[in-house]
Amino acid sequence: MSEETTQSQAPRIAVVGGGVMGGTILTALRVGGWPDAKIVVAEQDRGRRDALAEAHGIHATGSISEAVEGAEAIVIAVKPQDAAEAMDAVAQTYKPGALVLTVAAGLPASFYEARLPEGSPVVRCMPNTPAIVAHGATAIAAGAHATQEHLGLAGAILRATGLVVAVKHEEQLDAVTAVSGSGPAYFYAVVEALAEAGVQQGLDRVLATQLAAQTFVGAARLLMESGDTPSTLRQRVSSPGGTTIAALEAMQEAGLPAVIKAGADAAAARSQQLGEELAG
Repeated sequence: MSEETTQSQAPRIAVVGGGVMGGTILTALRVGGWPDAKIVVAEQDRGRRDALAEAHGIHATGSISEAVEGAEAIVIAVKPQDAAEAMDAVAQTYKPGALVLTVAAGLPASFYEARLPEGSPVVRCMPNTPAIVAHGATAIAAGAHATQEHLGLAGAILRATGLVVAVKHEEQLDAVTAVSGSGPAYFYAVVEALAEAGVQQGLDRVLATQLAAQTFVGAARLLMESGDTPSTLRQRVSSPGGTTIAALEAMQEAGLPAVIKAGADAAAARSQQLGEELAG
């Protein structure tokens, strides 16, 4: 929410689903300055519902239709297999023209548009788990009837989760899944492998893991803040005849680029397949 937007002007938002991602978005809304009176969450689990209400000072209900009534933006944060049932409840009290922002993986915007009045705006987003600690990377894509204004509202809702970017075509979210959606798991796998290599060289496992993780965190920050390309920064570290160039040459020979590409290609293909399966 922009600084110019007063609390009375803030759109009323309903978050459907109070699990990990729904809870993350609620946190982002509150951190971003959204007034508690303009936020409601629908969560079936009583314990989780009460915890969210206490943590954020917002209204929480077990009824989706109650939460959605009068909302100008609706965040769908349920599991993909639960989305159809949730949308049936949303449709009961849906306010015409309200934005539907979905974080459910795989399901295309058309899945939601078919369950809403003709012309309803839908925006899909693909977040990743670092959003939980406000360092996520999220891509958003407009459905058939969403405008730049709707994309702007979606970005405002998600802004406090980390980086938010828009892609031109919804189909590009499969590639986003391959890069950033599944990307944290690639990072953890590489940290595990590098730490294991350190252990084999005689380091304590905890120390090796700390060194590997912090090295990647620091390298990522340098990349983001320096404005230099990955290639430029890599070359600066790779002195001729030195240890780094020896390591990189060995990794190249072992097929590291091909391994990364194979993983990303598999993730994108599976994302597309899941979307087709879930959408029926």
